[in-house]
Amino acid sequence: MKLRLHQFLSRTGAFSSKKELIAAVTKGEVTIDRMAVANPMHIFDAKKKVCWKGRPLKRVTAKTYIAINKPEGYLSSRLTPEDSRLGKRSVFELIRKSMELDEQTEKSLFCAGRLDEDSSGLIIITNDGKLGSKITAPGSGIEKTYHAALAKPVTDAELAKLQKGVTIQLEENGKITSYATKPCRVETTSRDRKQLKLTLTEGKKREVRRILEALGNKVIQLERTAIGKLTLQDLKLEKGR
Repeated sequence: MKLRLHQFLSRTGAFSSKKELIAAVTKGEVTIDRMAVANPMHIFDAKKKVCWKGRPLKRVTAKTYIAINKPEGYLSSRLTPEDSRLGKRSVFELIRKSMELDEQTEKSLFCAGRLDEDSSGLIIITNDGKLGSKITAPGSGIEKTYHAALAKPVTDAELAKLQKGVTIQLEENGKITSYATKPCRVETTSRDRKQLKLTLTEGKKREVRRILEALGNKVIQLERTAIGKLTLQDLKLEKGR
C-alpha cells in the first residue's frame, strides 16, 4: 500500500498536530529505511520502516469512527499554542471527556470535513483516511445538508441563483480567488423566508456563509444536519455529544 508520508505519519498517533508533523519532516527528523525524507508529500510503500528521531513508527490499524454534534464555539481542529492562549476550545476536548481512548488512537484522529467555529452540527471524526477522503472529495457526490438562519428573507430569484451556483471569494494561504459553486438544492423552511435548508455535494471553507454573502445576505446561525444518509435526527445526538 502506497501513502504520502504525511498521511502515514498522521495515522501513527505520534504527533499532536499536523504542524508538528510537517515540522518534523522538513527538519529531516523522519527517515524511511534510514534515509531522511524532507518532503511531506513523498509517496512510498507503507511496508518500509519509518522512524522519527530514530524511533520506529507504526500506523494505528484499528479504525475508529465517531459522530459528534459540534456546538458553536468549538474548533474542528486540534488547538495550536496560539489557540490555547486565546482560550479556544476544540471538539477533541469533547471526545476526551466522553470516551476512553488510548493516546496513540486519540492522536491519530482527524475531522472528515470541518465546521467553522461559529457553526454547529454533525462531524465525523476518524482515523480512516479512505473514508475521510470520500467524505471531503467533491467528486464523491456525498451530500451535506445544512439549516441556515438568515438576516434577511430570500426571494424566489435568489433561490434560483443559489440552485444554479454563484461565484464566491475563497482565501487560501493568503491568496484570494474567485470560485463558481456547484449547483445545490435549497428551500425555505419558514414563513418569513429567513430559514433555509441547503444540500451541497462540496464543502469549501465557509461555503454556505459565502454563497449567502454573495447574494447580499448574512448567515446568523448555521447547523449541519446530515452527511450522506447519516443524520443528527436519526442519531439523536444532543450538542456536545
